[in-house]
Formats: sequence, C-alpha cells, structure tokens
Amino acid sequence: MADDRDPGQRPDVVAELKRLGRQMGETLDAAWSSAERKQMEAEVRMGARAFADEFGRALGRARGASPADVTSKARRSAVEGLRWMSAELESLADRFTPAAEDERGRESDAGS
Repeated sequence: MADDRDPGQRPDVVAELKRLGRQMGETLDAAWSSAERKQMEAEVRMGARAFADEFGRALGRARGASPADVTSKARRSAVEGLRWMSAELESLADRFTPAAEDERGRESDAGS
C-alpha cells in the first residue's frame, strides 16, 4: 500500500487502527463469502446428515440384539473410534509442531 501522507505530518494511530479494522472486516467478509467456505459448509452438513442416518440405522439394529452383544460391540467401537481420533489429532498436531530433529539442528546451529 502506498504511503500518500505528508512526511512532516504527525502519524495518526487512531486513523491507522480504524483503517486496519476496516481492512480486517473486508477480509473476513470476503472469506465468509468464499466458494471454499460454502463448499466446506455443504460438506459438513451432508456429513452430519449421513452420520444421523447411519446412527439411526445402528440404533434400529441394536434393538434386536441382546444387551450383552450391544455393550460389547459398543465398547469395541468406542475404543476403535477414540484410537482413530487420537491418531488423526496427532497427525494434525505434527503439521503444526516442528520435528524434534529440526529443533535440535537449529539449537546446534545457533550454538556454533
């Protein structure tokens, strides 16, 4: 952005904060209106509907099973689901956390 103010003029912090706020608002509006956000919302809604449908079918099947079978299968499924979620979160965290080797390499470079 070009600086079109008079160099001898005193900087106006309030005006700059106002400009920054306006720009952030415009950026958020553009992001909210983006096709990517709309596509993601549609996918999440579709996934939630599919989950609700599948859950309803599973409840229907569970009504006909013995309580011991339902409890055992529910426990196994819960553990499998939690393990999967944990692995996915670990994978996501790895994307945002530098590897330990990278950190050690930077520390040794800084000490040299």
